[in-house]
Amino acid sequence: MDSLIKQKTDLIAECIVAKIQKQQQETSFGLYSGAFGYLLFLFYYSKYSGKKKFVSFTEEYAEQLLDGLSGGIRRHTYCDGLSGVLYLLIFLKENHFIDMDVSDVQLLLDNYLVTMMRHDIIEGYYDFMHGALGVGLYFLKRGDAVEYIRELIDFLYETAKKDRTGQTFKWESSVMKNESEHIPVYNLAMSHGMSSIIIFLSRIIKSGMTDDKITEMLTGAVNYILSQQKDFSKYGFCFPSYLPTDNSGSILRSRLAWCYGDLDVGIALLQAGKALHNTAWQKTGISVLLQSAKRLDLVENFVIDAEICHGSAGIAMIFRRMFLETNRNEFAEATRYWLNQTLNFSRFVDGPAGYKTFQFKEWKSTCSLLDGIAGIGLVMVSCLFDDRQNWDEMFLLS
Repeated sequence: MDSLIKQKTDLIAECIVAKIQKQQQETSFGLYSGAFGYLLFLFYYSKYSGKKKFVSFTEEYAEQLLDGLSGGIRRHTYCDGLSGVLYLLIFLKENHFIDMDVSDVQLLLDNYLVTMMRHDIIEGYYDFMHGALGVGLYFLKRGDAVEYIRELIDFLYETAKKDRTGQTFKWESSVMKNESEHIPVYNLAMSHGMSSIIIFLSRIIKSGMTDDKITEMLTGAVNYILSQQKDFSKYGFCFPSYLPTDNSGSILRSRLAWCYGDLDVGIALLQAGKALHNTAWQKTGISVLLQSAKRLDLVENFVIDAEICHGSAGIAMIFRRMFLETNRNEFAEATRYWLNQTLNFSRFVDGPAGYKTFQFKEWKSTCSLLDGIAGIGLVMVSCLFDDRQNWDEMFLLS
């Protein structure tokens, strides 16, 4: 399988470079959605392949993007705006991909990011990918913005719905019921829900900043999620993706994916357990992920494409992270299975490197990190060269 993965990553690299060269003006610069996501893949591919033309191209592309940073991005979000891009720049410098000082640019953009974070707080919008939490992740990564992290902690504490005894904490959001209607829910997911809150709070504790409020919230959020656990032998999954706030409707089978489902919850429980030295939570998280490793049916698990967000590459990424954490063979086997499925999904003659992503009821060609071939290639490169997959911290996995 390694030779097939190498051929595919080579083709993905060629496709991304061709796209960059063909497109005179990039329409999206975001980490998950656009140019800076391509850059992350190109840095790793160049590092491991050692191909001089890619090394020089990547360095030139990085300079081009950084030169236009202050004027090229008009959004604040982690997914497709400044907070995700600035997080990436810190990561690239930490890992010796770039050596330029971008602190002046960061400081210039702080006021804008804080203003938009506070706007999201006023709107009660905590969403990790598109709201306040994503900005908070950047400030937490930077390590010198405690006052902004405190604002987010207060926001989460004040907006949480607590039971009468204060044993559970949960946060309301919404999901799309149909094209014109949203319904209020308690969302357990990584992409837009409580798993991301749990991981954010765990990272705060890991950074050395902790108090009773943070610990209370983290414990309460874990307690709430654990209260929703289902019998895997009966349902074929452990946790629903979300629950309507009015308790209406039947239990819907959750998908296997990075964005929603058991994989999210397992990772969140593991990280919370590490943060608070709670071995029971860690064991539960690993158990949920081991159960998920048994879920191999594509149709039952709603896996129809290869992207990181809700496709096979994202699943492989998570199981590989768990193998790196535990050295358990079950996770190694699951990684290989989902990598093989990722290769199999390359079947479109008119898709970049043979891939397309199914979104909004149609198949789309995309090169992005979250939904396209940059993310697929990044997962493959780390597997092929057996690295520590450090970049998955940008997907909340480590």
